[in-house]
Amino acid sequence: MTAQEKKAFQEYIDARTKVISKKTSDVPINEPSAVKEARKERLRGDFIQFCQYYLPHYCTAPFGWFHKQAAKRIIADKNIFAVLEWPREHSKSVFADVLIPLFLKANEELDGMIVVSSNQNKAIGLLIDLQLELQHNERYIYDYGEQYSFGDWAEGEFSTRDGAGFWALGRGQSPRGLRNAEKRPNLGVVDDLDDDELVENEDRVEKTVNWVEGALFPCFSILGARFIVAGNRIHRKSVLAHLVGDVEEGDPVKPAIYHCKVYALENPKTHQMDQSEAGVPAWKERYTRKMLEEKWSKIRYAMVQREFFHIFIVSGKVIKSEWMTYIKTPPLAHYPFIVTYNDPSWKDTKKNDYKAIVALGPLGKYRDLLDCWVAQATKTAMAKAHYDMHEWLLSEGASIIYHFIEGGLMQDSHIEEYQTEGQNRGYMLPIQVDKRQKPDKAGRIEANLQPLFELGCFRISQRLKGNKHFVNWKDQLLSFPTGHDDAPDATEGGIYIINQKVRTVTPATSGGNRRTTKY
Repeated sequence: MTAQEKKAFQEYIDARTKVISKKTSDVPINEPSAVKEARKERLRGDFIQFCQYYLPHYCTAPFGWFHKQAAKRIIADKNIFAVLEWPREHSKSVFADVLIPLFLKANEELDGMIVVSSNQNKAIGLLIDLQLELQHNERYIYDYGEQYSFGDWAEGEFSTRDGAGFWALGRGQSPRGLRNAEKRPNLGVVDDLDDDELVENEDRVEKTVNWVEGALFPCFSILGARFIVAGNRIHRKSVLAHLVGDVEEGDPVKPAIYHCKVYALENPKTHQMDQSEAGVPAWKERYTRKMLEEKWSKIRYAMVQREFFHIFIVSGKVIKSEWMTYIKTPPLAHYPFIVTYNDPSWKDTKKNDYKAIVALGPLGKYRDLLDCWVAQATKTAMAKAHYDMHEWLLSEGASIIYHFIEGGLMQDSHIEEYQTEGQNRGYMLPIQVDKRQKPDKAGRIEANLQPLFELGCFRISQRLKGNKHFVNWKDQLLSFPTGHDDAPDATEGGIYIINQKVRTVTPATSGGNRRTTKY
């Protein structure tokens, strides 16, 4: 930390210490031991009452349904893997980093705890709230004894007198071997692991997911350990999304995890998102709808959707989301011809660039996206997808279809895949290699695509909405030039071919009546 950050951190510690001491200083005097033990027994069996008694400074509003449900599931299952996907300002960190650990410790179910966040300083800041409770909460100390362990009480790593160890780690730091004497940690809390920079890099996201599942999670006791992930989904392909499992549209949540997903506005019966006028606050015990809407009025719509509803909207740089025009496309026979264009990645793996195939049709001044396939897949899957697209276009009435693939160093191996697939299907897809000497990618995509979108001349079939390949296509168009560029490249290639062919397919006229079409 910088000197200024250290000063601010110490001021926070001092302020929290005063609050804790003030709110919990009313410990009973000369209380009969039987009364004390009865109170402890009662509170250890009731999470809500426990928190309200020992932590009144946090419990300034009644618990919401999701707090109660999550507490019940986490307390009951000593081997739970829980993901708390809650909106901003719904007490994720307080719940996971303070309330649950103190309750488990009072019930003698906490041997040690690791708090993980995007960096170590942030993790220390999260752990300090629990540390201050253990050191200054007089109600808790009166009932469960002095927790402070002289000489073993530092920020970010400390242990209590009963031997429980506590550690704060940043993303990627090694957790291997962490224990205090014979006690291994049996509670892990991963709190806001994602950040804006990380989620823009899929390789870094994958590396972090591997670290969580391969280094962090296995360091906890096999005999019983609770693992809690808390955060909101700031990107469709964030670390949290991968840990849940539903990264792509329609992907299932991992069956072995407990996933508690909460939306700021919901249907109170189903707890599903409801942003209509009928939607009510999920934490209605704390917020009114008017409070939420006043907060949201001060920030951009995209940030409201991301932080409170787990919906990630890509900010357009070259192509903007408001330029995306959706239509009910006419029968494909109305198009004079259709072009499919394949931009294959050069690495035959699911973990590198995407392979992108688009089907585009010209209709007067318009260029319509009729179908697309955008995936991290093998060459075999790519060829199969192109054949499938061809057969779908034919089934929908397309008459003339031109198929292209971008030329390159590996074009022969790609064509071999098409030949193999053709043998399986009994015909060879009449695919041509685009040997154009392409200029700078960023420049030509911006020059050839941006005007079409901005002028409303690029249209998208509304049937594609929700399709996972279209979601990938849209993400790449809107994030260009900083994200993957395979879909923009394929789209530009198809548009270029169309523009070349329109000159030969469309008959020239020297006057007379103009051709009209309702499309």
